[in-house]
Amino acid sequence: MSVFRGLSKEFQVGALTSVAITILILGYNFMRGKDNPFKAGTDVYVYYDSAQGLGIGTSVMFNGLRIGQLSDLDITEDGTRIQAIFEIKSSLNIPKDSKMEIQSQILGGQRVRLVMGKSSNFIEDGDTLIGDYAHDQFSAINEQIVPLASKADSLLTSMNGFFQNEGLNKALDELPLAVMQMSRVLSETQKLIQMNQTSISESITHIANFTKNLESYHKDIDITLKRINSATRNMDSVNLSLSMMRLDSILLNMNDLLGGINQGNGTLGKLVKSDSLHNALLNSTLQVNKVLLDLKKYPEKYIPVPFTKKQRRKAKTSSLQDSTIWN
Repeated sequence: MSVFRGLSKEFQVGALTSVAITILILGYNFMRGKDNPFKAGTDVYVYYDSAQGLGIGTSVMFNGLRIGQLSDLDITEDGTRIQAIFEIKSSLNIPKDSKMEIQSQILGGQRVRLVMGKSSNFIEDGDTLIGDYAHDQFSAINEQIVPLASKADSLLTSMNGFFQNEGLNKALDELPLAVMQMSRVLSETQKLIQMNQTSISESITHIANFTKNLESYHKDIDITLKRINSATRNMDSVNLSLSMMRLDSILLNMNDLLGGINQGNGTLGKLVKSDSLHNALLNSTLQVNKVLLDLKKYPEKYIPVPFTKKQRRKAKTSSLQDSTIWN
């Protein structure tokens, strides 16, 4: 190269490397909209309450033409608003009451649209424009579509988990076998019906004949039921009258018996009414119990065994002194 003629190779390599790095840095900043040394535009400041997804490099559109881009985005010192710096072509005269309107594109994404004002005074570098938000059809559609897309994604995730369930996959694998077995059962049932078709037809014929004869038997059955009803009614009335007479007689006898007992007649009446008889029976019972207890504890006293006089006297003495028996 004639430019580097007479220079050392080291200097040529260093110079080319420096130029390449400079071009790379300037190109990167130019693509991001920052520190563009070749810019011929105007920087304007816009303040928003919400950036709504704006990013460095967001296009500024006017009547479908790209006239600039977002070069810087930051938060104000008080932390209440968003400060955006836009680079606009200087050849475009923009009234000072113009607006920078954020628009939502279909299916996401943002852009800024320049809405021209009516002022006769035009902006200069470093001026501030009004920030606004679009309420166009695309924004409304986007507000509806984004939640629906989120719900659809959640639904698809749930369906994916459902179809990946091991139980479902096992059931789907076994479904052909179940269908085959069902088909086999139906085929065997059809064969069984065909084999017994004659018997089934005869049974249906007999049932039809029987139902036809039911109408002819209706009158005879009705007469028979009436006779049975009449006979059972008479039988019930006779049996009921006889039973009531017997019950009345039994109640009269029971009344006489209870009256005699209440008056003290007979052994049962005396037992119920006489306290002395009751006390005598109770005393006799106690005495018998004492004798049985004495017999159980001192049998030598009652059994006259030879050569046991001494034992009998001892048993009698012990028995008389036993307070548990003769108290």
